[in-house]
Amino acid sequence: MIAVPLKSFGPIDFGSGSDVCRLVFGEPDEKEEMEGVDGSVSQVWHYWEKGFSLFFDPANDFNFVCAEVDNSVQLLMFDTPIFELSEQQLIQFMKSKGFNVTDTEQHEWGERRVSFDDIFADFYFEHGKMMSVNYSIEH
Repeated sequence: MIAVPLKSFGPIDFGSGSDVCRLVFGEPDEKEEMEGVDGSVSQVWHYWEKGFSLFFDPANDFNFVCAEVDNSVQLLMFDTPIFELSEQQLIQFMKSKGFNVTDTEQHEWGERRVSFDDIFADFYFEHGKMMSVNYSIEH
């Protein structure tokens, strides 16, 4: 699957309607509503068996705005298998593409987040291994 930051997840462009996502990926395994900090309610479609979730934003007519992908997916970002990179390799790789780390956070449960705000992407590591990627468009 190809991830193009700020543009698309696989064949689906950010901004596409849920009907397009359903046509390409089928019915989700689970749908969930999540309340944001501003009180808005986003819809999340979980494709557990396929290894990703799609987020739909009410401020954007419930169009596709974010993908969360776990490391069971063969994900290419900038033509590179992103889940094969260590944290330091990721930082150097993104720097070579013109993006710098804007934030990191070590969670008490062991997960570490590395963020690149220029491309609205968060990478999550456990025990030094990348476990998931969450990336979106500005919204």
